[in-house]
Amino acid sequence: MLGPISSIIRNRARTGAPGLFSRLATRFDYADFGAWLESAPAMQLSEEGRHRLSEIERKGICIVPGFWSEEKCQQARAEVDRLIVQYPDYVNPNAKADQRIYGANNASALIASFSDDPELLALASAYNHKPTCTAFTLAARMPASSGNLGSGEGWHRDAFFRQFKAIMYLSDVGPENGPFQLLEHSQRPDQIIKDMKRADLGYMQYRIEEPQVARLVEQEPERLLTFTAKAGTLILVDTSTLHRGLPIQAGTRYALTNYYFPIDSVDQSMYEKFDVLPKA
Repeated sequence: MLGPISSIIRNRARTGAPGLFSRLATRFDYADFGAWLESAPAMQLSEEGRHRLSEIERKGICIVPGFWSEEKCQQARAEVDRLIVQYPDYVNPNAKADQRIYGANNASALIASFSDDPELLALASAYNHKPTCTAFTLAARMPASSGNLGSGEGWHRDAFFRQFKAIMYLSDVGPENGPFQLLEHSQRPDQIIKDMKRADLGYMQYRIEEPQVARLVEQEPERLLTFTAKAGTLILVDTSTLHRGLPIQAGTRYALTNYYFPIDSVDQSMYEKFDVLPKA
């Protein structure tokens, strides 16, 4: 009986039915996903990897200071500048504030060393409960500009359920340099249901309006996390959380982002969607 009922509720939610239908449909979806997670095989990790995995599972994010040296970050910033000049046709036109090149790992050995980092690949596989690869690495340069909405163009989720990414700050990021922001626990099913009710969020709503986020922060201000940090800081994050880059007010922020996907979900259409720079 539950099967037919859940199908009806999901269909109502997909057609825009608000409130209870949306929350029930989301609960059913996460119950199915949770059952799959319990049955999926665990992946082997080092002790440090297990600690990082636990942090991401609990909070949605794990911060690793000093993952790269300042010297290495300086070299990587120069590589980002080079790629933007050398490959103007691959500077993504859809990123209004960022200057982005997807697939920077295909044209820079230094950036490829981040893309291919074996510990991060093992962590991505463990978090996804599936063999996982780096589909591509995004190199981003964001200069301060009038009216910018920050990296990602405001509050959003990249996906529902799970999506693991590794973000490397290549420059020092202070309060005015567009730091990464996140609502803690916003990837957890129980919190998602609460947030939907409190902020009147719709079913599978990816982009979140500022007033909706403000309602959530007003009730639990401690959940709003802002990550100012030195160059070389690594952010390991489930981007099914509610997150954004704070609008940048000064300077230029540089960052690399590894996009991890289960191997069985990567195909040519993904590279075409992101207009990924091909290997030389």
